[in-house]
Amino acid sequence: MKKVILITGSNGGIGLAITDYLLKKGHRNLACHYRTGSDKIKALLTSFDLDHAKHLFQADLTNESEIKLMNSEIATKLGFVSTLVNVAGMSTNVMSWKMTKEQFLDVINNNLVSTFLCSKEFIPSMRNESWGRIINFSSVVGSTGVVGASHYCAAKAGIEGFSKALSLELINKNITVNTIALGYFQYGLIDDVPAGMQESLKERIPAKRFGNGHDIGSMVHFLSEEDSSYLTGQVLHLNGGLL
Repeated sequence: MKKVILITGSNGGIGLAITDYLLKKGHRNLACHYRTGSDKIKALLTSFDLDHAKHLFQADLTNESEIKLMNSEIATKLGFVSTLVNVAGMSTNVMSWKMTKEQFLDVINNNLVSTFLCSKEFIPSMRNESWGRIINFSSVVGSTGVVGASHYCAAKAGIEGFSKALSLELINKNITVNTIALGYFQYGLIDDVPAGMQESLKERIPAKRFGNGHDIGSMVHFLSEEDSSYLTGQVLHLNGGLL
């Protein structure tokens, strides 16, 4: 059975960068998930002469039925998902005492719950094959906190705890689970930060720059390979030395 790498949120900045890196490394059996827009990931797949009808899959990752349908479609078109890269997520900016319950739960659902539901769906086939890689995504703010995003901080901290427990449950089946806690990257949420504040953030980073596609893609690539089989249950802080 062919092994497949599934990247959720592949049309977003981080997901797109990971997909681009894996394609450049020669991976072609990729399943690329998106929820709404798919223009960027379609263009990327086309640039590598891949049929986006075969490699693109749409689903609401807070909906179990849609995830199950996506799993079935991937199995039919590509094969067994051996590596799950849970990138998809979202955030909003609102102070905790002004935040509604619905706003809080929306961010929890689209980050933590979606990670749980995707893992739950794809773990059984990994167990059957006695091989798998689950790569989850957290953030520096899951450890440090940040003003105006208490829901996002809670979700990312939850992903780290969830991943640690999952790693203990699955290592006996040669399935590893690790979390990449991102610092500041030149994609995604950073686009909403004013230019002056971005420069201030760079000054706080010992590497004096935001992360790029090679930085994150190379880590995902390593974690998806056999060579990473002894690395599990870890939170890997990819942040240019930011404390």
